[in-house]
Amino acid sequence: MTPVSEPIIKSLEAISLEEALQYLETAEGDELAAAIALAKDRHLLDEDDAAEPDEAEVHHALFMLRRARGLNAPSFDLMRVQLRRLVAA
Repeated sequence: MTPVSEPIIKSLEAISLEEALQYLETAEGDELAAAIALAKDRHLLDEDDAAEPDEAEVHHALFMLRRARGLNAPSFDLMRVQLRRLVAA
């Protein structure tokens, strides 16, 4: 089992530009991977026992990452398609 690392974020309420950029850097620029990592970290901070974040949680994390960088809100439907492609790969 992979050891759990310390979450990048400090709050469930908001994400700073620096935190958003750190997630993106860790995910090597892959916005969806960064959103998944953020959603997992939000689970850790919330002490949620769920194994994996669901689509709504990943979408909310993606929204938070984009908002912190001043970008438009992501499409839920497009994100779901991207998640399915990621799982199929």
